[in-house]
Amino acid sequence: MSTEPERPVELGKDQVAPRVQDAPVLPEPTQRMWTDNLPPTELPPPPAPGPARAEAPWAGIERPAPPVELPPYPPPPPAPVYPPRYPVPGQVGYGTPRYPGPLPYQPMPMRRYGYADDTPIWSIISFCCVAASVLGGAMLCGLPILVTAPTGIVLGLVGHAKGEQMGKWAAIANGVVAALAALVVVLFVVAVGSI
Repeated sequence: MSTEPERPVELGKDQVAPRVQDAPVLPEPTQRMWTDNLPPTELPPPPAPGPARAEAPWAGIERPAPPVELPPYPPPPPAPVYPPRYPVPGQVGYGTPRYPGPLPYQPMPMRRYGYADDTPIWSIISFCCVAASVLGGAMLCGLPILVTAPTGIVLGLVGHAKGEQMGKWAAIANGVVAALAALVVVLFVVAVGSI
């Protein structure tokens, strides 16, 4: 414990705020406006009240001319008559009446908005599977061929079904690589077995 007495905290209550009258006097401005040298303008005196008029405020205003009647609009042109797109129901020659079948449905073409991408992505991935199969066979590792060749065949067929021109050829290339890999494996087994 300290034995010193506590000192009071100065919060500024004992200070006196300066009064507005004690504000410093500003010097006369050195810059003048261009309007300072103009003579003062006097406003015209208000008009003297005159005798009250009994007439309406619109009495002096001329009436507008009556509206001109315009000629009527011309009638619309007659609607064009188009021939029917399907046979008219009714009897044609002999036999039972002939009725048209269902109307031909012509769907509206879908408009593409934004970027139209025609990249044959399925064929590209399928050819990448061909490259992975060939590299796996070149390294004498048959495991990649077991995965990539069937995957490439499926991706090539999907691309062909989606309208890609190279999808069929990518599937064929993967099939050829898979057949060559199977032939190499069979030859390898025969060669090792005969030793």
